[in-house]
Amino acid sequence: MHSSINQIPGDAADRHSTPDQFVADALDRPEVLGWSPERALSGGIYGFNSIDPRSRSFNLVRGRLLELKRSRNMRLVGVVSATPNVGKSFVAANISASLSRDPQIRTYAVDLDLRRGSLSSQFGIIPENGLNEYLAGGGRFETYLLDGEALTIIPTRGGMVHSAELLASARARGMFQAMRRSNPDYLFVCDLPPVFANDDAVATMAYLDAYILVSEEGLTTEREIKDSVEALGRQKLAGVVLNKFKGGVLSDGYGVESYYATGYGAERDD
Repeated sequence: MHSSINQIPGDAADRHSTPDQFVADALDRPEVLGWSPERALSGGIYGFNSIDPRSRSFNLVRGRLLELKRSRNMRLVGVVSATPNVGKSFVAANISASLSRDPQIRTYAVDLDLRRGSLSSQFGIIPENGLNEYLAGGGRFETYLLDGEALTIIPTRGGMVHSAELLASARARGMFQAMRRSNPDYLFVCDLPPVFANDDAVATMAYLDAYILVSEEGLTTEREIKDSVEALGRQKLAGVVLNKFKGGVLSDGYGVESYYATGYGAERDD
């Protein structure tokens, strides 16, 4: 375990608690992870700083999500892309960081990219027990509160696991139920694997209220966007983010103006 992580004081969970009670307890009492503005910038996470012009696009997305939370009580939001390497986890991390600046909500960034752990890597977190282990029944549910920020990370270690089976398990259902039953001020941003990498994103949508689709200018095709929306459901589409777009906000989506992107690696047919 990272030496800069310390347990927030609180009663230890009862050994007879149900798995979803473990989740509820961990959401309310995360561990503190050493963090700094320099560490955020080194990881390409600009959303914590409203003065940084690179946070502007994510602030616009934040406004959209907060409106959906107020008007439709949408609290579990997925961030997904059609294919790898378009900056999905970069966008998810920055949206989460931007949301965490709102004092009226408590933001959680959930790494549901179980095979890659992309969001966890974005924040530089290697957990002792990630979501993989928890959903498989062999580890505890870990939550990390970034020191000096109001953002809690729910990480995964990544690995070649049977992710679809884990996400379809009773333990996963209990986890999502615990999130939904948690404090109504809690908002969860879930980083999902690409739609066409495996069937995890489609399966997970049953648990979520909405999703944001990330695309990249010059790489993502119109057909990939349409097929992704068809697979995930148009009724839950909250918006489309166009990454690496230099022209600002689009009429049919949001332009992310940063040069930085991260993805799955070279394998596009995982």
